[in-house]
Amino acid sequence: MSRKTSKLYLALAPTLALAGCNQLEAIETEGGASGGGGGGVPPAVRMAFEGSCGKGGCHSPGATLPVLAGDELDGILTGEINGVPLVTLGDTANSYLALVMLPNEVLTSLDLSRTVPRMPADNDFLNPNNQVILSWIAGAEFEGGGPVTTGGDDTDTDTGGTDTTGAPEPTFAAVQAILDANCSCHFLAPSPGTNGSFTMTMGDSYAEIVGVPAPSVPVNLIEPNDPEASYLYLKMAGGFEGVGGAGTLMPPAMGLMDDAKIALIEAWILAGALDN
Repeated sequence: MSRKTSKLYLALAPTLALAGCNQLEAIETEGGASGGGGGGVPPAVRMAFEGSCGKGGCHSPGATLPVLAGDELDGILTGEINGVPLVTLGDTANSYLALVMLPNEVLTSLDLSRTVPRMPADNDFLNPNNQVILSWIAGAEFEGGGPVTTGGDDTDTDTGGTDTTGAPEPTFAAVQAILDANCSCHFLAPSPGTNGSFTMTMGDSYAEIVGVPAPSVPVNLIEPNDPEASYLYLKMAGGFEGVGGAGTLMPPAMGLMDDAKIALIEAWILAGALDN
């Protein structure tokens, strides 16, 4: 166990105690194996993910990726984001999902940092589900889980319904598919902590973004023919600071949008941002 992981167990001690599950048992891990048998995410942990991260559509199937609910949840045991495994059992410091959930003071004490807002996005940090998730990642054993390998394999964590043979046409239908797959937190009720108080309608957001002023900067969300004056585009592609924006690239779960999807949105804007 690494120095940071050992310190993290100490830092998480109060958190682990809050989990309150009588089947929780601290274990020793070797190479990421939990020894729990059965494979996959344990049922109790699966319920915690769905209750904390899959609610409201944020990481439910077909919404923002990685998917943290349903049949696709087991993908967190092999997937990674920006080279960091989503989950490495027994090594919280090397688990992306733990890093985005831990309190800021814990990360600081371990000389760790994150580049995205703390999760869950609704700021329900005291939800007991969060403690169950963190305790499992840290090395607590739950009945019915435990893959023998974790992390290391890159999986596709970015789909927007436009990855087909050849470049898709830069239509708004294709743009809407990208928004639907990657921006689901903005389909929720407006909230400063969850979506910056910017909302749009899933499947039908054209009238809410084209020619509409951005909520916090003096440019439109989408300005036809001008990607560099389109705040929604800049939040995905980069450059939002140049128009007075703040925060991080969107979507936050990945930090960067897939290049092909950025190119499609840019081409759609340059073509006039038509409702086609």
